[in-house]
Amino acid sequence: MSDNRPDLSTLTGPQLVRTFLAEIDKPRTTPAERAAFFDFKARVFAALAERNGDPEAFKAAERARADRDRILAGLAADEARNGGAL
Repeated sequence: MSDNRPDLSTLTGPQLVRTFLAEIDKPRTTPAERAAFFDFKARVFAALAERNGDPEAFKAAERARADRDRILAGLAADEARNGGAL
């Protein structure tokens, strides 16, 4: 995920979609990598929703944030169970 630009505002709608599609099939083996992908997905769909006023893109961004938050909560719980170290 480090190849992704942190600022997606410079990309056009089609560029956002291509950037997102390029990330879909990359392997993610850790919960942190999956959380980073869902964060990226949320940012892409939020940018699309903001530009187009598309309620479906807004919903997709919200779902991606919820998935990210669920994964991060699991990581925090695992860390707490392990005394602060994963």
